[in-house]
Amino acid sequence: MTRSIVVLGLLAAAACSGGTSPSSPAPQPGPRPSGGEKAPTPAAGARGGAILYRPTPGTIYAIERRDSLTLELQGGNQAQQFARTAYLTVSIAEGSGGNYATTIRLDSLRQEEGGTLSADSLLRAEGTTWTGTLSPQGRLGDLKADRASGVADQVGANLGVLFPVLPAGGLQGATAWSDTAERAIKTDAFAAKERAVTSYRLIKQEGQVYIVDAATGFQRTGTGGQPAQPMEMTSQGTRRTTYQFGADGLVASAQGADSAEMTISVPAVGQTVPVHQRASWKISKK
Repeated sequence: MTRSIVVLGLLAAAACSGGTSPSSPAPQPGPRPSGGEKAPTPAAGARGGAILYRPTPGTIYAIERRDSLTLELQGGNQAQQFARTAYLTVSIAEGSGGNYATTIRLDSLRQEEGGTLSADSLLRAEGTTWTGTLSPQGRLGDLKADRASGVADQVGANLGVLFPVLPAGGLQGATAWSDTAERAIKTDAFAAKERAVTSYRLIKQEGQVYIVDAATGFQRTGTGGQPAQPMEMTSQGTRRTTYQFGADGLVASAQGADSAEMTISVPAVGQTVPVHQRASWKISKK
């Protein structure tokens, strides 16, 4: 079996192709504090004057995302590009233990003309709803989808960009802070674990809007493929995002990009394939 056959089989299950349901559906946990720590309970009055996340009955966001993959195959490099826009409704309600309850619904998903996703796979993904917890500082926890599909998995892997983590006491008066998060995700046909360290910096305040820069370094490891021919993945990369965060406790807009170097190995046939990943996105509140 050639290297290209194995990798093309992987791509058939990855984000740029069919979007069929995985054989073993898995929940999509979101970022949580490192070391298993619980999100801190806000101090009395913190939800009043502090600039933190707040309950909202439903905010609609559009995430426009462009991705490119370049695989180094024996017969030469193979490149794939795709662009999609996901429309999401995000609701934040009062919860327990100092956290909110959050619900995120995929209202619709659009791809650019010439995209490789079938109309059926797009329709199956629409309506997928994730539920979980959100701390006032923006840490997602225990995020679970009500259904599984390859297309929805890819959307779920990117939901964390909607929630930059804020300082414990809120944005007002902050200058720089950091966060470390570990989460399990389904990405590029792999069940993976990600560890990310993000440095945040308040650039400026424009009226009731805070401009925040986020620089992230992340590592991922995961497994995929068929039981008879498992695949292993390792990846590391960087992500840069600029947020506009409102005094109402919601992201107003954001734009960012990331790059990663991934290695896919198939131990059964002794194959190793380098993959170069690039992505850019824009978030807007509707």
